[in-house]
Amino acid sequence: MHMMLMKRVLRTPLPLASGFTLVEVLVALVVTAVGLLGLAKMQALAVSGAKNSGSRSLMALQVGSLVSSMHANGAYWNTAPSTAFTVTGTTVTDSTGVLSATVSSQCTTKCSPANMAASDVQNWAAGMLQQFPTYNAKVNCTNSTGQPVSCQIYITWSENKIAVNTATTGGSNALTQSFSVFIEP
Repeated sequence: MHMMLMKRVLRTPLPLASGFTLVEVLVALVVTAVGLLGLAKMQALAVSGAKNSGSRSLMALQVGSLVSSMHANGAYWNTAPSTAFTVTGTTVTDSTGVLSATVSSQCTTKCSPANMAASDVQNWAAGMLQQFPTYNAKVNCTNSTGQPVSCQIYITWSENKIAVNTATTGGSNALTQSFSVFIEP
């Protein structure tokens, strides 16, 4: 009976905690910060890729300009002996000396096909230097009897690269690109 006299003590459950703990808030901040850093890196990669693709498109247009000049001056390019020349900056190095010769500024309308070719190559080199300060171009044209003249234009230049991590950069921020075209002027 003594037991019956004891009051039954009813315990009320504790109310559920509402809100966030400090640890939960810190974890959420870390996760958000890592996500934002990843998003920033992806944005940087996208911008770099767009810039590099723009420079490649511009390179294709510049090479197209030289090709058009060669097509327009068939009197020189279709009759010239086999020719190889290199261009770095505005310096044209030509094995025959024709394309590296000094050309009069009036050679845009009154000049021989050889002088027009030299003017075209030198003007092209000046335009290339403005757009691609680190470019090098090699042009090799062959003129075999009974065969059409064929030329290969090979250009290299440096462009900035962006890497996902420092291990892939190789210590340099420049990446050498190349562009090659085969034509028959």
